[in-house]
Amino acid sequence: MFKAIRTSRQPVVLGYLLVMFVSVLSACAKPDITTVPAHPSYELDVKPLLADHCLLCHSYPATRGAPTSFRLDVYATSGRIAGARDEAPRFINSVLSNKMPPAALWGEGVGANGEKLLQNWQIDGYPDYPTGSGLDGGPGSTDTPVSE
Repeated sequence: MFKAIRTSRQPVVLGYLLVMFVSVLSACAKPDITTVPAHPSYELDVKPLLADHCLLCHSYPATRGAPTSFRLDVYATSGRIAGARDEAPRFINSVLSNKMPPAALWGEGVGANGEKLLQNWQIDGYPDYPTGSGLDGGPGSTDTPVSE
């Protein structure tokens, strides 16, 4: 009944759409961080990196098919929902193996400096706040009981 008619304009239109799609993807990609802290903390260094590359899907509520068993926008585990601290070994492995973020498949992951930041955080034991900040459970922390 109806027959598809091919015109010489189809390749041009498809090429234009492909260029637009790639342009949109590259515009959404965040640049690599400029410096790598030697001793990063979740609040000051890791969470901003996650906000740029991960939290669109891995926060509350989870979106785009992300698992609901963990959240990367919070540090601590609450109930049966793992926080970034407990999920860190797994998500860092996913980042370093270019499985996450999905844009890593096109070469738009967290960048070499972002990967190094996550590795440094892992080496230091995934601290929440900078050591000596008074918020890290060390001397001067409000979480440390005061002995009399």
